[in-house]
Amino acid sequence: MKFNTNQKYTRWSIRRLSVGVASVVVASGFFLLVGQPNTVHADDLTSTPTKVLQEDSSLLEKNKLPETALKEEMDSALPANQSATKEEVDETISLDKSSLAPKEEVVKPKEEQTIAEVSNQKEEAKPEATLVEVSNQDREATTSQSVTTPDEVRKGVEENTKDSVDVPASYLEKANVPGPFLAGVNQVIPYEAFGGDGMLTRLLLKSSDKAPWSDNGSAKNPALLPLEGLAKGQYFYEVDLNGNTTGKDGQALLDQLRTNGTYAYQATVKVYGAKDGKADLTNLVATKNVTVNLNGLVSKEAVKDSVTKNIKDHIDVPASYLEKANVPGPFLAGVNQVIPYEAFGGDGMLTRLLLKASDKAPWSDNGSAKNPALLPLEGLAKGQYFYEVDLNGNTTGKDGQALLDQLRLNGTHAYQATVKVYGAKDGKADLTNLVATKDVTVSLNGLVSKEAVKDS
Repeated sequence: MKFNTNQKYTRWSIRRLSVGVASVVVASGFFLLVGQPNTVHADDLTSTPTKVLQEDSSLLEKNKLPETALKEEMDSALPANQSATKEEVDETISLDKSSLAPKEEVVKPKEEQTIAEVSNQKEEAKPEATLVEVSNQDREATTSQSVTTPDEVRKGVEENTKDSVDVPASYLEKANVPGPFLAGVNQVIPYEAFGGDGMLTRLLLKSSDKAPWSDNGSAKNPALLPLEGLAKGQYFYEVDLNGNTTGKDGQALLDQLRTNGTYAYQATVKVYGAKDGKADLTNLVATKNVTVNLNGLVSKEAVKDSVTKNIKDHIDVPASYLEKANVPGPFLAGVNQVIPYEAFGGDGMLTRLLLKASDKAPWSDNGSAKNPALLPLEGLAKGQYFYEVDLNGNTTGKDGQALLDQLRLNGTHAYQATVKVYGAKDGKADLTNLVATKDVTVSLNGLVSKEAVKDS
């Protein structure tokens, strides 16, 4: 059978290709099957361009490589001594160049595209969970969404709120505006904020007695709820003070409280329902009348003056006081230990004897008669200052029973001691803030046994 030599047809000899070229062809998905020459007539071949390499999106989707790209892959795969000439390549592959895509549009091999498609399918099948959604899910799982009933609120106000509270002067002294101290006082805020750290209203909760405090909430101690399981945003509250503080809030209220000094305020706790996310002042759910005792401020100059003028330079302590003293008991309170300054002159205390006012005041061993305490300074506020009386010698650093035993063992002895008065911070003594000091002499008379008395 005679062939037309002018008609190009594809010749393919696998022997002329290296293994690398065959791999490229197979990996690219490019296959061209050619029958035996004696079974195909050149006249039967049409000159119409094949549809396999039409320039459309199907070319890329079916991973058909353009002639140029395939030619480069073949050249790189052939060994150096088997380089194919231009004519041989042209005879091997005959394509319509008008249907070729630009070189930069070479698509990924079929295997890579298949992996990418599978990966995309997996990503589409996996539900998206953003950080916000996860956070919301966690919150929904841990936060109670139950509704708090008005009856529960009334019960909480009645059972969990004190009838009276003493507010240390240092809390008033350290309070700032803006700050949490007066939040909820003469102003309406969410009920769940009632027991925030550093808030005056926190002190109204019975649970505050054993809870920590920090001035202006600086330590960020956990808030105390006025009612267990209280739902957020459902109720609001305020604590209304009477007298010349009515209607004042913020800095104006703070200034007025400081000006008033020590004062007992009659106040009313009011809890309201909510409407449209705000307090509904027409819906008063619960109320309770309480007494707020605010201790006025005493200046450091007044404290220094009191230490100088109201404390003796020297005292003699009767032996019977040492003999009858108990631990626990008041006798050694404030000796080698820091306690509130207003407790300086308690009945049965050794430090009571240091006050000039004690000369005409009654005494009872261990404070059994509960005689009135003597203040080291008239008008001294509670909780604003602290003190200690440090003894020298072999009693230094000892307190309680160890100190009592040492004093009895020492017998009659004159101790050099130092009275130290400190400021306050977060409701406790601030040992870095030494306000006043005074050196005194404490002469303790030792015990004499009954046998010694009999012998005498």
